[in-house]
Amino acid sequence: MVRFLLHYLLPLLAPTVVYILWLWYARRRARKSGDTEPAFTKGGLFWSIIAGSILLVGSLIVFAVSGGVAPDSGVYQAPRLEDGKIVGPEYLPPEE
Repeated sequence: MVRFLLHYLLPLLAPTVVYILWLWYARRRARKSGDTEPAFTKGGLFWSIIAGSILLVGSLIVFAVSGGVAPDSGVYQAPRLEDGKIVGPEYLPPEE
């Protein structure tokens, strides 16, 4: 669940949350000083969603390139049934 939050939701939603918080702060500040309040525009929301999508794709690329097991690290042994019990998958050391 934490991986899902960090890899997918956080990069996607962070720019939108920052935009909404900035808009809330700017409106509050404008009310105190008597200025006109900035409007919630669809353009700002659109660009924050685009920025979130770019961050999401970038984070997925970084995690795909930097994670995982090296191709020559061993032989993958699929899950199997031994003596009536399921034995989980594992990497066996390379045969030399």
